[in-house]
Amino acid sequence: MNAPLSARVLKILEWDQVLGELAARTSSEPGAQCVRALAPAGKERIEPQLRMITEIKELLGKGEAPSFSGVTDIAPSCVLARKGGSLKLAEIAAVREFVIASQALRGFLTLHRADIPSLSDELSLTSPLKEIGASLIPALTDANELSEARYPVLARLKGEMFRLRQETEKALLALVYAPSMERAVQERVFTTRNDRYVILVKAQYKNSVRGTALDVSSSGQTVYMEPDGVHQANNRLISLSVELQMEIGRIVRELSELVGAHADELMANLERAAYLDFLCAAAALSAHIRGSAPEVLDEPRMQLYGARHPLLYLMNPGGTVANDISLGDPYRCLIISGANTGGKTVLMKTIGLSALLLMHGLHLPAGPDSRAGLYTDIMADIGDDQSIAQSLSSFSGQIVVMGEMIERARPGSLVLIDEIAQGTNPRQGAALAQALLERLVESGASIIVTTHYGELKELGSGDARFVNASVSFDMETLAPTYRLHVGIPGASYAIEIARNYGVPEDVLARAQALLDERSTTAEGLIESLQRHARELDEERARLGDAQVELDKEKRAFADKVRRQAHTAEELKFERGVEFLDELRSFRVKIASRMKEIQQAGMKDAVTLQKEALAIEAGVRGRMQNEGPARFLDRYANFDPDAAIPGARVLVIPLEKEGTLGPLDRAAGTAEVVLGRGLKSRYRWKDLMLPRGAPPAPPRKEKPKEPEPEEKFVPLTVQTSYNTVDMRGMRVEEALAKMESEFDRMTRSGIRVAVVIHGHGTGALKAAVRSTLPHSGYVMDFRPGEMGEGGDGVTIVTLRD
Repeated sequence: MNAPLSARVLKILEWDQVLGELAARTSSEPGAQCVRALAPAGKERIEPQLRMITEIKELLGKGEAPSFSGVTDIAPSCVLARKGGSLKLAEIAAVREFVIASQALRGFLTLHRADIPSLSDELSLTSPLKEIGASLIPALTDANELSEARYPVLARLKGEMFRLRQETEKALLALVYAPSMERAVQERVFTTRNDRYVILVKAQYKNSVRGTALDVSSSGQTVYMEPDGVHQANNRLISLSVELQMEIGRIVRELSELVGAHADELMANLERAAYLDFLCAAAALSAHIRGSAPEVLDEPRMQLYGARHPLLYLMNPGGTVANDISLGDPYRCLIISGANTGGKTVLMKTIGLSALLLMHGLHLPAGPDSRAGLYTDIMADIGDDQSIAQSLSSFSGQIVVMGEMIERARPGSLVLIDEIAQGTNPRQGAALAQALLERLVESGASIIVTTHYGELKELGSGDARFVNASVSFDMETLAPTYRLHVGIPGASYAIEIARNYGVPEDVLARAQALLDERSTTAEGLIESLQRHARELDEERARLGDAQVELDKEKRAFADKVRRQAHTAEELKFERGVEFLDELRSFRVKIASRMKEIQQAGMKDAVTLQKEALAIEAGVRGRMQNEGPARFLDRYANFDPDAAIPGARVLVIPLEKEGTLGPLDRAAGTAEVVLGRGLKSRYRWKDLMLPRGAPPAPPRKEKPKEPEPEEKFVPLTVQTSYNTVDMRGMRVEEALAKMESEFDRMTRSGIRVAVVIHGHGTGALKAAVRSTLPHSGYVMDFRPGEMGEGGDGVTIVTLRD
């Protein structure tokens, strides 16, 4: 800043109220202190701070907010401890609470670092306080008392004192309730005097009680006596109390030294926590005033869109009118005219407060596409500077301020003048006002001025450095609209406003007659311009409403399309769920018979297996009919003439993709490579090709062969009759056993075999599956499914 901001200007712009709103949104006293210490900054500090506020505002909008509970002003305690002073236990407890709060804040920043990247420097500058936290946090309890678990001496002393008090009080109760003491005691109670247990004895019986008189009541009727029987206990209690206080003092000094040793990092973290609290308050205020971060320009100018007075908006959000405001490019002075009570002063204060907010790195009460630069000084004359003590009238008071403005104005200054040069001869006042404005513009300052002088309204048409603006007035309702129109001067509507406030009509008629023709013509022209401007605004508003309705219809149409797509997916899903439920019921039926099959004899086992095969056939029939339909949106039925080895293919029963291998046209099967090189053969009906797959290369037509008989390997339950367990065997030994068992099963009428080879290194499994296609006993085979042993077994269909 080239010049300090005037306290008078800050008062005029109600800056203290803005700071009050900001401080009210902080959660800690250090945060509020940070607000009160807020000062203008340079662009290099303001831009990062604006980004931080924006990111925190978005995070708060998601319901994520840091807690500042425990953040208190511990700076005085840290300074005292650093100087070697001893803190009070309450001060140490406050430091402990801050350490916990600081660690929680650091954790919050770490957790949300992706949402608030601009605060990465704040995170790196925040100490984890591990060393002091490891010692201080367990030293006190959550009730802010020294921890007996941490300091066993305290526990021992307190425990001994507790036990001794219990014994002493028990002895005193026995004494005061003894029959021999009935006449001597004043009351059957005990109390303490000078930290020593005593009983209340009647004065006339004091010599009948063995003990020492420690005190007498004010009436002299009661003597507080320490019985001889508790004398030693009292002495011990006092001794233990002294020891306890000494131990507490030692611990407090030790903890004070700990705080002093870490005072610098504690105060640095306090500064970070206060700043974070300030940023959260700034984000909350921005949300409440619908603020945003503008683009910060290098030059002192501004282009605000939808700007609102922040304090008025907080009081009446629905009744505050937003305006687009431009200043500094290409003109230097904005001359605002129009009716009284039309909002000219509010507009001027809005601009001044926007400049102040940006100078302090805060969001502006305007749209996010706004742009603004930093001003080096703000000068304002809004209101009445009349002073009886200094013999200044309103006019002379303003002239004094004008003189100061001329002396201080320079490039980068923002000058706000309300009703310039008023309160004197209108012709002389207008001439003086024009001369003052010309001098201020020559200084390079940016100026906003309100006026009713017609001569100043003419400046905007003849000098490019000036531009007219007006606040509009609704002639039908005789009420201001508070809308700013740049480029059009405003009529004063004095007679219309007077009529609205009840001035007699004959007076108004006389006033109208006294207006000279030239003035009336000029005013009429201005009124006409404003009427056309209002009509344009209304048409623009209607177009805006139509655009809003169109956007709503577009969104409704898009929602309808999404809902229809969602409904289609739900229907597909419901059919899939229905099929899976039926399949699950079949599996339950089969599982319910597994134990019977495993325990049955050969004849019964064959019968039950045939029943299982019938269920299996039913399931597969459903799979053939329903399975492919679920994938038709992405896959086409398998066409062997269009299939290319090496292409992707869907295996319907597994609902997984694999790589297509060689086709066996005679058997109507194809080899598919799944997972880690596992090769299996599947029927063409169990395969589908991705839609859009490249066509197969042309090949010579061959005579059609008869349709192969459909074959499949059914769901199989392991029994002692149909299982070949080869786990732990060498490959040669295992293959020999497999062939031998296949021979036995074929002769016994067993049609399906379960070959258990396990996973292991995969060598035995690969040897089995590479041998099966060449075995004279095997018609077909496949990997085991869930419930059969998975890929650790191979299910084999044997030839009849």
